[in-house]
Amino acid sequence: MDYPQALVVEACLQQVALELGDSTARPFRVDLVRVHGGKPPVYSVVIRSPAKESLRHRLEQLLERNFHCGVSSFMLQVHEAERLLRSHSGLEQ
Repeated sequence: MDYPQALVVEACLQQVALELGDSTARPFRVDLVRVHGGKPPVYSVVIRSPAKESLRHRLEQLLERNFHCGVSSFMLQVHEAERLLRSHSGLEQ
């Protein structure tokens, strides 16, 4: 099965940052983490931007889930990555 590439998800998150006025060169780092047992991979996301709070707040809205205060890294499930890509069309695989 095809899953979104980590670079595509990172580009989508960078677009989210740009929409919030963040001009950091690479506001996020995204890595694809393979899971054993035939399960879909997950995406390790690190917020590198100094504007972490506004980015967390926007991602909470887009993903419809809460992040703990101060979180600077988290995991995305495949369906969440696909939701982000759909919300920012033109960036899908």
